[in-house]
Amino acid sequence: MSESSRSARRDELGILHRDEDLLVVDKPPGMLVVEAPGRRGPTVVDRLSRQLGERVYAVHRLDEDTSGVLVVARSAAGRDGLDALFREHRAQRVYLALTTSVPNPRAGRIESWLEVGRDGIVRSSSRPGRGERAVTEYRVRERRGPDALIECRLETGRRNQIRVHLAELGCPIVGDRKYGWRARRGGGGQGIRRPLLHAWRITFEHPVTGAMVEVEAMPPEQALRP
Repeated sequence: MSESSRSARRDELGILHRDEDLLVVDKPPGMLVVEAPGRRGPTVVDRLSRQLGERVYAVHRLDEDTSGVLVVARSAAGRDGLDALFREHRAQRVYLALTTSVPNPRAGRIESWLEVGRDGIVRSSSRPGRGERAVTEYRVRERRGPDALIECRLETGRRNQIRVHLAELGCPIVGDRKYGWRARRGGGGQGIRRPLLHAWRITFEHPVTGAMVEVEAMPPEQALRP
């Protein structure tokens, strides 16, 4: 195999599910799903379109540094159906997060209204009803020293939703400097380059065929693996 062929293989995104109307891919951390103002670099949509030799369409988002399952459309019918599916919150999405402490209570439901501040950071509004309603269900899967592996289920899918909710619970995600994480002096964590948040599983009714689609992706970091 030539060096150029090996490089092309390394650049390919992992496809977890494929049919005529949609794909589910394993998004790596550090990659935008679509272009953003003032940002350069390959996006998931552009790289996947080159990889397949056809145009694909984003129908929902993951944060740049979040890894895991991402759905994209291949056809007009798939795009329209998936747009409605995510707009109506009919996809069941489960994330894994490693947090700096164990929340109290160990399981619960967080509901708030999220808005973007003047500094560009998303926070829960002090005035209920202002911004976008966001709901996260969470439970502790296991304690790992001072940290906790937490499973989060999204009832809604807002920008930075899980990161905001866990930080406001007093348990910022390990590596999430934007929402309050700091490496412990004399401990591990100094080499962490991203918030340890992973889109682990997605389940939904196929918008064209009606079949149930359930896809799971293993987290890239051992610390996040259940």
